[in-house]
Amino acid sequence: MIEKAIEIYKKMFLIRQFEMILEDYFTKGLLRGTTHSCIGQEAVAVSILDYIDIERDFVTSTHRGHGHFLAITGDVFALASEVMGKRTGVVSGLGGSQHLQHKNFYTNGITGGMIPIGVGIAFAKKLKGEEGIVISFLGDGAMNEGYVMEALNMAKVYDVPIIFVLENNCYAMSSITRNLSGGEFGDRVRSFGLRYVYEEAIDVLNLWQKFGEIYREVLINRSPVFIECRTYRFCGHSKSDKREYVLEEEEDFWREHDPLLLLREKILRNIELDELERQERYVKQGIVDAFKNAEQEEELGVEEFSSKYISA
Repeated sequence: MIEKAIEIYKKMFLIRQFEMILEDYFTKGLLRGTTHSCIGQEAVAVSILDYIDIERDFVTSTHRGHGHFLAITGDVFALASEVMGKRTGVVSGLGGSQHLQHKNFYTNGITGGMIPIGVGIAFAKKLKGEEGIVISFLGDGAMNEGYVMEALNMAKVYDVPIIFVLENNCYAMSSITRNLSGGEFGDRVRSFGLRYVYEEAIDVLNLWQKFGEIYREVLINRSPVFIECRTYRFCGHSKSDKREYVLEEEEDFWREHDPLLLLREKILRNIELDELERQERYVKQGIVDAFKNAEQEEELGVEEFSSKYISA
């Protein structure tokens, strides 16, 4: 288990450091468009996506999808290139932060916009008798979108192989979730007859084990499951957000219960601090180098764009 704990921690650390460096690049004006960081939410992405086979399963993400992409690929250079608008990016620098595609991983910038698409993909898998399932992420703000509710209903009616993963980070943009959303999300989900599971992101290894059980269940039973995962972000909705609305007591609680740091403490009961810090330095230097290399790349030229994306 210690080996798996270290593996999970290193992926979480990679995502955290990437997002922190990315915010610095944003401040320097080196990015294309806006960006939405997931600092603090790393546990959910790494735990659930540790099980998938991206050649067989599909993942639909959100506008806050860097962590999901990195949990699957670990490709820092491709993502850094993309947000800087470089030709070596995930989609040649044309998608930016919110519109990524890699193998069976897709996302867009519409709140909850990938949920109906995820249900459609899962329905297609059922019709074709294909293996694999769909993991479809959404944020708490998306739970107030009509098309999301329609998609949940269809997922149950057509009984498709999909796991909905709600990353409830307590805030929808700058609005406190409990002030914006009436009732409990679990009640809404159960009203469609969907199986509903609630998990906290604080204990990462427990979250990883629970996700594994649910993933295997859906893989076999081919029926939808909805997981609400309570998490938290230590950054604003976007880079320009100063977080003046954040509740101090809530922030203090999550700083003390940061899943990344708590997992680090568990690992340090089994390995020496010097060894863990060595691995952390290696990961961080790799990110720094990837960003520097991405800076040197060129944007996609008009001729190359035409040959790649404009059909004759």
